[in-house]
Amino acid sequence: MKTMLKFLVLAVAAMAMGAMAETDATVKVTKFHQSYPYSGKATVEYTVATSATLPANAVAEITISTDDASATFKQKGVMAGANTNVIDFASSFGGALVLTNASFVVTIAEADLGGVQLWENGPYWAECNVGATTPEEYGYYFWWGDTVGYTRSGGAWRDHSMLPGYTNVTWVSSTGEPMSSTPFSSSTCPTCGKDNLALLTEGYIDSTGNLVAAHDAATAHLGAPWRMPTKAEIDDLVSNCAADPITTNGVSGILVTGRGDYADRSIFLPVSGRGSNSSLTAPGLNGYYWSSSPYPDNSEYACQLNYDTHVLRSSNNPRNSGMPVRPVRGFAE
Repeated sequence: MKTMLKFLVLAVAAMAMGAMAETDATVKVTKFHQSYPYSGKATVEYTVATSATLPANAVAEITISTDDASATFKQKGVMAGANTNVIDFASSFGGALVLTNASFVVTIAEADLGGVQLWENGPYWAECNVGATTPEEYGYYFWWGDTVGYTRSGGAWRDHSMLPGYTNVTWVSSTGEPMSSTPFSSSTCPTCGKDNLALLTEGYIDSTGNLVAAHDAATAHLGAPWRMPTKAEIDDLVSNCAADPITTNGVSGILVTGRGDYADRSIFLPVSGRGSNSSLTAPGLNGYYWSSSPYPDNSEYACQLNYDTHVLRSSNNPRNSGMPVRPVRGFAE
């Protein structure tokens, strides 16, 4: 259910340009004018009161209605204070270049962040790995408890600040460790050998026993509310879902599907292997995904989602292993 703030309705006629009256204390439209020469676009300028409590990931839903049609346009990145949005309405109004007899509504709501819920009261699972733009991409590989994303290039590991598009970005380890040509070794992994008390004392995990936001790769790259799944959520995934090997767009992976009322919902997990020292082990054969939970019985290990020999299971692996992360949001324990 969306979280709404108060909204503003403005009735206008043959709208061309000019300041609009303010009628609401939370959202105020200061200007609504069409471009000239008329091109089917309009600029909306509005302010959100600085005293307003915006929902997480606020989005402005700007609805324009005429006698013949209506459409809603969304703007992300809404802030308290002044906001501006240019609306291209022509395609939604049959090619109309001028709006007449229209009403105008601005609603501040919580954005739909996406994700797939696979069982009742479960979290929403992202459809791509961290660092990926499609479900088939492997994305970035991480040490457990660190936020540097590594990718495989030319037979070697490279941190993602070395990739195209990141030339001016310095992505440093959350622990301040220097980058390494062999990042996935026990000698360079700062969380290896720390028991839960040490992890808590040094600020890696919180009182729930899971990684804090600063050491959560999903939160670091995507922002809240996205986070790494807990061991309990991985256990629930294994218990509540079916897992079938499939190939999508030439990429081997697992189709994880809900059951019962959720049998029409699924996510694709590519079997992307894992990083071990300078190597990438078993890509296309085995799948490994980190949780945010350390393995309590061995200070070298953390809990993971693992897929091999056609079995999806909750297990554990050394923390220096390089693994992808599939984010979740909502319903944290």
